[in-house]
This record gives sequence, structure tokens and C-alpha cells, in this order.
Amino acid sequence: MKKWFAAALLLLSIGYTVYGLNTLTLLTSSGRPAAGFFPLLIGVLLIISSAVNLWGDVKEWQKERVTGVRAPHRADPETEAKADAMGVDAHALDGGPEYGRDVFIVFVYICIFVGIMKIVGALLAMILFMLAFLFTFNRGHVVGNLIYSVALPGFLYGLFKILLNASLPTSPFGF
Repeated sequence: MKKWFAAALLLLSIGYTVYGLNTLTLLTSSGRPAAGFFPLLIGVLLIISSAVNLWGDVKEWQKERVTGVRAPHRADPETEAKADAMGVDAHALDGGPEYGRDVFIVFVYICIFVGIMKIVGALLAMILFMLAFLFTFNRGHVVGNLIYSVALPGFLYGLFKILLNASLPTSPFGF
């Protein structure tokens, strides 16, 4: 089943890239990146990552066919230790409701990010998003979180606003 899902993702990635190439222009008349530049970049990255994923899934499937043994799923050591202490199989604990909670938290953060972007501007919204995300999921690294929360949004803002001249929401402070 995994290989078919990976193949479908690869086909969707190719379709997305071809659609973008056919409907958007890559460069303006002055040679600057146009509306099709970023979708093309994302499409190529999607194709590469989907192809690598499909390759791995096909190799795993072939190995299973030859040996007749399915590759075991390995849980992380913490989950293995919990399972051993409870006397249950680690698969009963791995991928439990804690990950659903994390996905929900990220979803809420993204919704807030999109909602405040026009109010506070793209740069400040990205910094706030990174701060919230990192201090939720990487609590023990205060200095690193602060550095990443300013450096990554600063780089992305510079890339899109300054280098690519993309239109991003501006803050009341003008940036």
C-alpha cells in the first residue's frame, strides 16, 4: 500500500509542476522571477522527494517479496521502554493520541499565523509563529529557539521581499 501511495504522490507532484509550467510565467520581461518561479521550485522539490520515497518503498516491497518477511516497524527507544514496563507490544503505544494532539497544535498555530499575517505583517507573523512552534516542541533550548525564530524568518523575508521582490503583507511599522 505504501508504494502505491508514494506513486500517487509522485504523479500528483509531476502534475502540479506541469500545470504550473503551463499556466504561469517563470520570468518577467526584465528577467526577474515571475509568478511561476516559486511553484516550479516547489514542484521540482516535490518530484525529487516523492521519487526518493517511492524508490525506498519499492525496494522495501521487493525485499519483502524475496524474503517473505515484512520489515518490522521500530518504535523509538522511549516508547520501547514504556511498552516493556507495561508488558505490551510497542506498536500499541507508538503513534498514539499524543501525535494527534501535536498535529492539532500545529494546525492551530498555522491558522493563527495566516490570520495575523495581514495585521502584523509577514516578518513579525513568521517570527511569532516560529517562537510559538519552537517553544512548544523544543522547550529546553531557549537561546537556539530565539536565534532560529529570528534568523529563519529574516532569511525568508529577505529572499522573498528583497531578492524576489514578492508582495508580502507589511506591518504597521513598515516592514
